[in-house]
Amino acid sequence: MFKFFILFFFYNAFCQEKIDLNVKNTGSNMTVAILEVDKKMIEKGDTLAVFYDLSNGEKKCGGYVIWNNDRVALTIWGNDNTSENKDGFLDRDSFLPICHIKNGTINKNMKSEFMAGNSFFSHNGISIIKKLK
Repeated sequence: MFKFFILFFFYNAFCQEKIDLNVKNTGSNMTVAILEVDKKMIEKGDTLAVFYDLSNGEKKCGGYVIWNNDRVALTIWGNDNTSENKDGFLDRDSFLPICHIKNGTINKNMKSEFMAGNSFFSHNGISIIKKLK
């Protein structure tokens, strides 16, 4: 029993990636409408999120939305050009993949079927995803 507890603790402490969903309102954003999600892959209350890359290889959350079993709008935040640090997506950065987060860990990278727009960030842009699967 003791060995199981140690193994369980070690696994939980060191094998699960901690997901930080803190986003910064930078004043620059775009909207991605998500019309449908494969219901076998996601449940009401799960999170859909996008991440941008920093120069050190770290990923930061650039936007997220909680799935509510209906169409949702995902706000994706762009970089604030008045600050020295990258704190959002740059123009023409790809915001894919959209990640499915369940119980605090990334469950799957979802595949996107676009109806309008594309997968690149643009200030005040709009894209429509017909289906995530």
